[in-house]
Amino acid sequence: MAEVWHRVGNVPPENGRLHAEVEGRKISVISHRSKLYCLDSLCFHGGGPLGMGPIEDIEGISCLNCPWHNYKVTIEKGEKLYQSTTLDPVTKKLNPAGWKSVGQRQRTHRVEARADGVYVMLDLKGAIESDRYACGSQSAMGALMAPDSTRTSVDHALEHQARGGNDHHHHSGLPRTTGPRGYAGAPSGQIFQQMK
Repeated sequence: MAEVWHRVGNVPPENGRLHAEVEGRKISVISHRSKLYCLDSLCFHGGGPLGMGPIEDIEGISCLNCPWHNYKVTIEKGEKLYQSTTLDPVTKKLNPAGWKSVGQRQRTHRVEARADGVYVMLDLKGAIESDRYACGSQSAMGALMAPDSTRTSVDHALEHQARGGNDHHHHSGLPRTTGPRGYAGAPSGQIFQQMK
C-alpha cells in the first residue's frame, strides 16, 4: 500500500496547535520545542478534548494533560503515564514512587513540515484505545449541553483546568442532565468542531 500524505494546514507557531480531520479521523498537530507531533485529538479514556490540553513535562517527557480527567499522555508516543506508589511497611502509608507508563493508549501519526505546510500520514496499524473516539461523533459521556445552559463542555473543561481541579464528582458513569455547569459530557464531533 502506498504511503499517503495529507496537507492539513500551515505550520503552527511554537507551542501552537493545528486540529484537522484526515480520512474521517480527528487529529491534532502540536508544535513543541521546535518539533511537530501528531496524535488523535480526542482522549482514549472518554473522548475528551485531549488535543486542547496543556503540555506538561513529567520527568523530562512532554505530555498532554486531558482537561476532562487529568490523564497524562505523552505527545511523542501516545503513552498514558501514571504516578506509581509504594507502601511504607512501617507507616502503612503510600508514598510516590515515580511516573510509569501503561503503554500506548493514544494513536500517534507521522507528521512533517514542508515548504507549503504541514503534512500528516495516518498510522493505523493495530488497535489502539483512542480509535473508538477518533472517527465517531459521540463521546461516552452523552449530550453536549444540558437543557438549562448555553455553556459547552469545552468551556467547562478549560475553566476546570484553569482552576487546577481534578473534579470527579460528575464521573459517575451516568450523564448528568442538569446542574450549574450545564455539562453532561460532549459529543466528540462537536468538541472537535469547537477545537478548529
